[in-house]
Amino acid sequence: MLNFEPELVSPWTMQVNPIDRLTRCFADIREELLSFLARRVGRVKAEDLLQEVWLRLRVRSDPALWREPRAVLFTTAANLATDAYRRDARELYYREEGQPEPACTKPGPDAHAEAADHLERLAAALDELPPACRDAFLLNRLEGLTHVEIAKRLGVSTRTVRRYIERSIRHCLQVGEP
Repeated sequence: MLNFEPELVSPWTMQVNPIDRLTRCFADIREELLSFLARRVGRVKAEDLLQEVWLRLRVRSDPALWREPRAVLFTTAANLATDAYRRDARELYYREEGQPEPACTKPGPDAHAEAADHLERLAAALDELPPACRDAFLLNRLEGLTHVEIAKRLGVSTRTVRRYIERSIRHCLQVGEP
């Protein structure tokens, strides 16, 4: 049986691009979204959050998968308003307590460079070890195997495995110091 849907039969009807559909929906309900956000965070912040809603959905989502773009826009707006409220509450708490807000825990470029340098020194130190020591250390630290499991795999005693790992740690600590 043939399916005669109007979109397929009529040459004048075109498929709407999902981004265009999102843009049209956003433009249609912009004032309603702004009012929604203003009730939650105030008029000044509402404008900023409205822009954030648009940017977030435009960049991070696939509008083709949405059944209800209006619901997605309002849900995103509500989530951003909640985040803004929590951020403001945290700032107020630290201001009232007279304590500085905790610093960002995300490592900066210097920390990345230092970590990369440290990793290179550690890799070089491991390369200097005899293969059995290096293997025992890596099996224990990276794969999480116990001394008994390592001993079976390497065909040595658990006491030897313990000595291999201790030797590896001592060597890495000596070489790894800048």
